[in-house]
Amino acid sequence: MVSGSGRVALVTGCSSGIGEATAVALARTGFRVFASGRTQSGVEHLRAVSPNLEPIELDVTSDPSIERAVTRVLESAGRIDVLVNNAGVAIFGAVEDLDRDTLRRQFEVNVFGAVAMCRAVLPAMRRQGRGTIVNVSSVAGRFSTPLLGAYCASKFALEAFSDALRNEARPFGMRVVVVEPGATESGFRDRAARESDAVLGRVGSVYARVYRAALQNYTTPAIATTADRVGRRIARIATRRRPAARYRVRWYDTAAIALTRVLPPRVMDLIVSRWIGLDRLRVAR
Repeated sequence: MVSGSGRVALVTGCSSGIGEATAVALARTGFRVFASGRTQSGVEHLRAVSPNLEPIELDVTSDPSIERAVTRVLESAGRIDVLVNNAGVAIFGAVEDLDRDTLRRQFEVNVFGAVAMCRAVLPAMRRQGRGTIVNVSSVAGRFSTPLLGAYCASKFALEAFSDALRNEARPFGMRVVVVEPGATESGFRDRAARESDAVLGRVGSVYARVYRAALQNYTTPAIATTADRVGRRIARIATRRRPAARYRVRWYDTAAIALTRVLPPRVMDLIVSRWIGLDRLRVAR
C-alpha cells in the first residue's frame, strides 16, 4: 500500500452512492480529490465534507465537458494519479422493448464515457510514468440476467476494454483495475427505475405483466452491501502498488459468479426465470 498524501484523484459520478463514497474515502486517505458530477450543483455538497474534495462539473457523454474537466484538474493539480470511472446508468427492459436510442443511452454513459475518460487521462499518466485507472463494473459484467440485457452488455463491454487497456498501459507504468460490486444500497437503483420509465410503460409489451414485480426484485435485493463499503474498497485498491486485474466487494459476489460457472445454463435459466417471474409468460404450444 502507498500513502495518498500529495496524490490526485479524479472520480466520476459523485452526486451520490458509490461515486460519492469513493471520493470521500479517497479524500480521507489523503488524496486531493476532484469529485465530478454531471452538474456542478449535484456535487457541490461535497465541498463541506472535506477540504480535500473539490467538486467539478463533468458530463461523461460530452467530449468537450471531459476535456474541460481534465484540463482543469491538470492545470490546478499538475497531475492525475488515479481515475475512478464510476459514472453509470442502468436501463431496465426486455431486449424486444429496447429501441436503438435507449441502447445508445446505455452505452454512451457506461462504455463510451468511461473509454473517453481513459483516453483523456492516459497521456498525463504516461508522462508521469505511473497512474491507476479503476473502472467500476458490476457482477453483471460477468453474467447476464433477463430484463437487464442492455446494462449487462454495457458492463461486459467495459470489462473487455479494461482487459485490453490493462496490457496496453502496463509498459508505461499504469495500472488498470476492474471492481465488480454486487447489489449495493444506493440511489442508483431508484434512478434506474426512473431511467426505465419509457420502456416499462411501453404500450402492448408482452412483458408488461412481469416488469413491475421483476423491477422490485432487482431494486430491493435480499442481500446488499453499502455504498460506503464499496467506496472504501475502491480507495484501498487505488493505493495498491501492484493491484490485481479484478476485485469484488463481498464474498457472496464471488460466490454468485462462481455459481454461474458451475451450474449448467439450463438450470441457471430456470432459477432466474422463476425468480423474475418470466415463467408466467410461457404460452401453450
